[in-house]
Amino acid sequence: MHVFSLTRRAVARAIGIGFAAVFLAACSDSDSLDIPPREPLPTGPGTIVEVAQEAGDFETLLAALDATELDDVLADEEATFTVFAPTDEAFDALGQDTIDALLADPETLADILLYHVIAEQAVDAETALSLAGTTVEMANGDIVALTVRDGELFINGSQVVATDIEASNGVIHVIDAVLIPPADAEPTGNIVEVAVANGSFTTLVAAVQAVGLDTVLADPEATFTVFAPTDEAFAALGQETINALLADIDTLSDILLYHVVIGAAVDSITATSLFGEMVEMANGDSVIIDIRDGALFINDSQVIIADVPATNGVIHVIDAVLIPPSDEPGSIVDVAVANGSFTTLVAALEATGLDATLADTTATFTVFAPTDDAFALLGEGTINDLLADTDTLSNILLYHVIADQEVPAEVALTLGGSDVEMANGDTVTITVTDGNLFINDSQVIIADVAAANGIIHAIDAVLMPPM
Repeated sequence: MHVFSLTRRAVARAIGIGFAAVFLAACSDSDSLDIPPREPLPTGPGTIVEVAQEAGDFETLLAALDATELDDVLADEEATFTVFAPTDEAFDALGQDTIDALLADPETLADILLYHVIAEQAVDAETALSLAGTTVEMANGDIVALTVRDGELFINGSQVVATDIEASNGVIHVIDAVLIPPADAEPTGNIVEVAVANGSFTTLVAAVQAVGLDTVLADPEATFTVFAPTDEAFAALGQETINALLADIDTLSDILLYHVVIGAAVDSITATSLFGEMVEMANGDSVIIDIRDGALFINDSQVIIADVPATNGVIHVIDAVLIPPSDEPGSIVDVAVANGSFTTLVAALEATGLDATLADTTATFTVFAPTDDAFALLGEGTINDLLADTDTLSNILLYHVIADQEVPAEVALTLGGSDVEMANGDTVTITVTDGNLFINDSQVIIADVAAANGIIHAIDAVLMPPM
């Protein structure tokens, strides 16, 4: 007997209501979405199930819906759904053994399928895009993260590859990977107890005990998120450095608190939703949340095990120790090198000799700095050609610099609609769209990174001077 044999009213209760308020509160920014809508079906839409059957790309999904009797739910003409539908190719990536096991376990399979569904709302691509940077509760009760990366919409780590396929009872968006709900695991102790029991954090535990943070992180009345470096991560610092830190309690405490968020258990999905954002840590400094090749990074440290539960928070295991930024920032070049997200920019500055210019602490600059991802959009061939043509490259780099001025984002936002002269003599146009700052067509994604000789704003595309 199938596990889902529900009346329409019971189904509505089972998969939840009240999601609409989440979507009505969001602001729209559809211009940056770069996903082509799928061609409409020639005979007009049927229900979500009928549209999926007609499309021919969802045989495994349809078999899974049939195995759980959720096909009857999604065929309900009087209900409304948004379905993020994995293609057959997406299911194939799980492997046939996994698919067969799921088809034989309808309860687990139903939980996975409902993790692809929003109930009581037809959420189009424009609305979904407006929710980028947030989490949304799905029909199984778990959350997903919506992000925009390089102009593409992602739900958790799955890319939306086609949008706004209309059905008579909702809308389908096609995704390229099956979404797996977070595992439900019971904590075995507080943060400190879990770290001690694990056995992979002996150096971290010794450091926490040395500064007296073990009693803080064991507090049952508090809530923490800890990004925990493994013993191997600490070993990369060298034993001499570790010994020096253990003898310098103030510095060690500052470093350890740079790994802690106080007052919240930030799971990996919530962290994913903060892609590109700066998050303040317990020592007062901030980290940047990044996603590289689908992996979650905190600064340049990768989360290698996520969501280890504790009774007073959550632990994420990381592969490198986080080092707080110096209280006194270095030059623009020093800051760019230390950040780790501007390796191509730094290489370009060195190739043209402009690194020496931007390292001059007696001067003042505002630099709109393309990230490595921004340069990657040009293609490796173009980058190599530019590195070999230093005159052209120098002109491009200077087009990212305002000389003799430090222009914070607050000031730049007041210049919306204005043209500003850059260090190469050409002008850029500053615009503000939905509160976002743009330089020509490039968006400022991280603002106001301080340097000893100016300020850096990270941008998502390389600026090209007018011909």
